[in-house]
Amino acid sequence: MKKKYDIALDEIKDLLSQEEGPVPSGEEIRQTEEALLQFAHAHAKTPPAALREKILAKINALKSQSSQRQKLDLDKLPLLEDNSNWLDWEEAVQGIEPPPDFENVHLHPLESNDRRDLFVAWVKQEVPEEVHFDILESFVLLEGTCECHISDEQGNTRTVRMGPGDYIAMQVGETHDIVITSLKPAKAILQWVKLAA
Repeated sequence: MKKKYDIALDEIKDLLSQEEGPVPSGEEIRQTEEALLQFAHAHAKTPPAALREKILAKINALKSQSSQRQKLDLDKLPLLEDNSNWLDWEEAVQGIEPPPDFENVHLHPLESNDRRDLFVAWVKQEVPEEVHFDILESFVLLEGTCECHISDEQGNTRTVRMGPGDYIAMQVGETHDIVITSLKPAKAILQWVKLAA
């Protein structure tokens, strides 16, 4: 059975035939593939245990979320939480696009009431440093990658690197900024839960 990222020999030949020059034979492609595999094996590095566990946890979370899908209704969206299925959110906002000429940040409102404001957010470069005392800000990243630089009221700092499916919640009083690390804009579901005065 063909896996999602497997490339058949015919697909490779089709791709290479679009280039000028002779198309390599099936044997030449097989030999090149074997050489690449040997090179990768000879230069393989064992990742640090913490990184390995983080990668495996991400893979397991993606498998779990893929098997536990539910359709979200744009008129009755649930609270965004750390266990929210980003694939459900991605599907719910499919087709919502930013204007082609937005400068750095574009927010498309999904909900606004006494409890919260909810948006689809796109960011090209960065979200400048900010701090909130009247809302709880959280987001789940749908596309792209970013780094969140966070400082608490005692001056403790941390950097959180995020990719698609990652969720973060800022605590009240935390100063934070976000820098986009992907070539394309980051797309997220952004939630501001309003705190009682």
